[in-house]
Amino acid sequence: MLTTKFSTDLVRAYQYDLAERELRPTTVSLRLAVLASFSKWAVREGRLHRNPLDPIVRPSKRIKLPDTLRWDAVQTILDLCRTRRDRAIVTLMAYGGLRRSEVVALDIGDFDPTFGLRRVCGKGGQEAAVPLPKSARSIVSDYLHAERPDAAASEPLFRVSYSTVARKVMVTRMASHRVWKLVRDLGERSGIKALHPHALRHACAVELLRRTKNLRAVQQHLRHRDIQTTTIYATLMPDELAEAVSAFDA
Repeated sequence: MLTTKFSTDLVRAYQYDLAERELRPTTVSLRLAVLASFSKWAVREGRLHRNPLDPIVRPSKRIKLPDTLRWDAVQTILDLCRTRRDRAIVTLMAYGGLRRSEVVALDIGDFDPTFGLRRVCGKGGQEAAVPLPKSARSIVSDYLHAERPDAAASEPLFRVSYSTVARKVMVTRMASHRVWKLVRDLGERSGIKALHPHALRHACAVELLRRTKNLRAVQQHLRHRDIQTTTIYATLMPDELAEAVSAFDA
């Protein structure tokens, strides 16, 4: 049996010593993880009665907050779109929270002007219906009526055309990198450096949370499997946090 001095109190004292030496949280976590692994082996081999690290609270991992746009910036980007098609693409990312891969995978028949999107194929091949507000549905409907009035339900919602070496015009489904280039161009014209499509998805989440105060609704709209993925957006609302803590002044 290992010495009884290898206790939770000893490990906690070691953790405090690491913190006083101003080591990074990731370094502290790594050293504690090594001890925890050793302790599990010792318990399994009968060298210890219990793992002394079980009660220890490890340093939390630093979370990199996503880049977010103010909602008025999103409206500016929409106004800068040169075509109805581009405006519809940005709308689906900003109001529907769609990823660029999900946008280009849409077919004409996936859009319902009275609801939104009947089918969105997300990560892992999972499919879900995504409602859209009336303003967003109007933008997509305007695009379809003006530019795709006779399109079949099975055709891609967004297409691109290009000329071959033989000067033949080809029309294909839009690729996700074209969406990236579109958003980057809009960012440059609106004065937003290094704008990327996922920033519109983040803006959608933050604005929906700001308006509804309903984290579950945001989780469902963005189709997160784990609500822990959604909770990060709660840290991106300093104005609402300031309003909440003002309750102490009452």
